[in-house]
Amino acid sequence: MNFSIKKKFPAVFAALAIAGVFTACGKSEEEMVYLSDFKAKDYVILGNYDELEVEVEQPEITDEYLDWYITYLMMSNPAYEEVTGRSVQSGDVVNIDYEGKRDGVAFDGGTAQGYDLAIGSGSFIPGFEDGIIGMEIGETRDLNLNFPDPYKGNPDLSGVAVVFTVTLNAIKEPIETELTDEYVAGLNLAGCETVEDYRNYLYEGLLDQAQADYEEEKIDAALMAMIEKSVFEEPPSGIVNRLNAMLVSNATAYADYSNLEIGDYVARAYGGAAEDYEETLIQQAKEMAKSYIMVSAIADKEKIVVTEDELTESLGGRSVEDEKAYQEFLLLMKVGEFLAEKATVVSPQAE
Repeated sequence: MNFSIKKKFPAVFAALAIAGVFTACGKSEEEMVYLSDFKAKDYVILGNYDELEVEVEQPEITDEYLDWYITYLMMSNPAYEEVTGRSVQSGDVVNIDYEGKRDGVAFDGGTAQGYDLAIGSGSFIPGFEDGIIGMEIGETRDLNLNFPDPYKGNPDLSGVAVVFTVTLNAIKEPIETELTDEYVAGLNLAGCETVEDYRNYLYEGLLDQAQADYEEEKIDAALMAMIEKSVFEEPPSGIVNRLNAMLVSNATAYADYSNLEIGDYVARAYGGAAEDYEETLIQQAKEMAKSYIMVSAIADKEKIVVTEDELTESLGGRSVEDEKAYQEFLLLMKVGEFLAEKATVVSPQAE
């Protein structure tokens, strides 16, 4: 049986692809940082993976879902036409030139020409879009504003008073569109000239994605089912600490990106109270360590390996900081596929 390397990794291992994975007996618990530092079988009694049963919904694209998706696409990419004879209203798309100054001096990132902005999108700092409402084409207006405090996009501007000089070039408003052959032809999609062509094109794309999602969900479900069947010893503190450090780093980065405090982000992502985020991440690290130990033990038992050819193909000419670590990560993916192939899939029971 051949287990290939999938392009899409299962969600249970997604963090590994971000942080980079494993490198590296007779070591202390603290020194057991990587799977290669200890024998996985010493920390897990594997369940019987010949009897795995998982509940996964079969991929299907209904006519109702296809209709909804087409409507969604058309609403997400509306057609606009320029309007004259009135001022800016909420919901318009305006084309503007603007320059932001701090104490009379333009600051980095605060100037643009010919910028399209949807009024009401919240793309700019508070007050900017509201300040454009009511402007006439050709009008120039000064907006006296303050950056939020804190402002993670540029901490140097946190709470700072600035003046944006805005010139309105054009006003555009959305127009209703209908799904017609003419509309489809205007999308310039290869092989799509009619509404029927377009529906078939979208159906095939959605079905391909649904099938890929199905395969990934099957891997995730098989891994989770196997975890339920297995009995674990307390994982070495070294690997738990390493995974916890990775989780903290990832959570910090995502919190910054989302303009959230790390505790708030962790509470949203994993549950628990924001003030207890450190303990939440430690518990997550322990559960991750158990799952990694389990798949490592299965790989050892089944002699599942990643060949040099598979490693080269997966890298696709890219370089990685630790090639051995990446190869071990790919091994974990192969174990997930191995379990998914052995699992019996049943449809979820209706509630």
